[in-house]
Amino acid sequence: MSIKIYDDSVPFYTRKKVYDFIVHSTFMIKGWEDSNDLETSKSDLHSRWSLEDLKNCKLYPYINKIHSFDNFDKCVVNLTKPGDYHYTHTHTNTHGKDITVILYYANLEWRDSWAGETIFYDKYKNNISAYEYTPGRLLKFSGMTPHSIRPQSFNGPQYRFTISTFFNE
Repeated sequence: MSIKIYDDSVPFYTRKKVYDFIVHSTFMIKGWEDSNDLETSKSDLHSRWSLEDLKNCKLYPYINKIHSFDNFDKCVVNLTKPGDYHYTHTHTNTHGKDITVILYYANLEWRDSWAGETIFYDKYKNNISAYEYTPGRLLKFSGMTPHSIRPQSFNGPQYRFTISTFFNE
């Protein structure tokens, strides 16, 4: 499993624009749409973004530096709250094939005591690594890598935002 970290590649003024764009997005209540290994009754808050949304929020060129948009599939903004629970899951395309995921941590501030890490597992679901929620961080990984979110604590922000951009491989 290869997970690549890109810190400090998105300048703060762009991070602020991305965050403002997220805050003004329309969120829907629905379960995960790209995986059949989750309880279907669980609802999550997501905002589906187009390629134009990624360009308009100004994040596009920073993702494009680490992955070509030639095989862009979709983009989803995830909103989690303290007390939410999360399943270990994977992502595949509609044909069950592997995809590349680029995950962006969108909050402008985050402290260690607020938790919210992304946890990655091996194929046997043994915890092998956890990546801190670091504002402006981009993570690139295979969608077939099992992963989950450690819920954020109640002493942090009300919302934890990530942007997941998916590419067919």
